[in-house]
Amino acid sequence: MKHWKLTIGREKKQHNASYTIAIFILLAINFYLVRRSRELNFPTYGKAMISFFSLISVYGGIQVATFLRAFQHNTAFNLKQLKESGTPISEVSEVSIEFFGNPSAPFSAGIPDIPQIIFYVVILLILMVGIWGKAPDGAYSK
Repeated sequence: MKHWKLTIGREKKQHNASYTIAIFILLAINFYLVRRSRELNFPTYGKAMISFFSLISVYGGIQVATFLRAFQHNTAFNLKQLKESGTPISEVSEVSIEFFGNPSAPFSAGIPDIPQIIFYVVILLILMVGIWGKAPDGAYSK
């Protein structure tokens, strides 16, 4: 039974890593589209479509970050419950409980950690300024 639970945990971590890579690929595509929109002087509807794509990409990043936080928090909570029930846990498990804040209830906030929120807000601002901001004179002339 323990092996099955550990396998599930590894799979969730692998999925989270895969989703994070996918988000960073989407963000790279966003930055490429912003550059091309400036080079080709996209019309307003083109900029609106790129803005929408950027919003979706950043929202996806926030969702993945929330899943990661929930997984870490709930793992620490479940380990703490095992410890309190008298089941011996490893020293690594003890450290995990302490590192993730010694949770007293399952995760239900629905938001990622503050640094991840700041990261995605900054990325969104960079993308929006890149799409809608005025480029310096001569920046895209050949």
